[in-house]
Amino acid sequence: MNDISNMELIKLLIPVIAVQVGLFIYCLVDILRKGTQNLNRAIWIIIAATGTMGSIIYLILGRKRWNND
Repeated sequence: MNDISNMELIKLLIPVIAVQVGLFIYCLVDILRKGTQNLNRAIWIIIAATGTMGSIIYLILGRKRWNND
């Protein structure tokens, strides 16, 4: 089997890291602008900063939704 060099591994991980950072920045801006649904902002920022799953959990459970009333 061929060994993957460190540089090749970094090249493969750059898109994944970019998506993760972009998702966190989106969640951070959303938390600061709109607020959150059920926990305070600081806790949701910590949850979103834990990684991709934390950001997805925020988008599903913590995001404040607009009322169409």
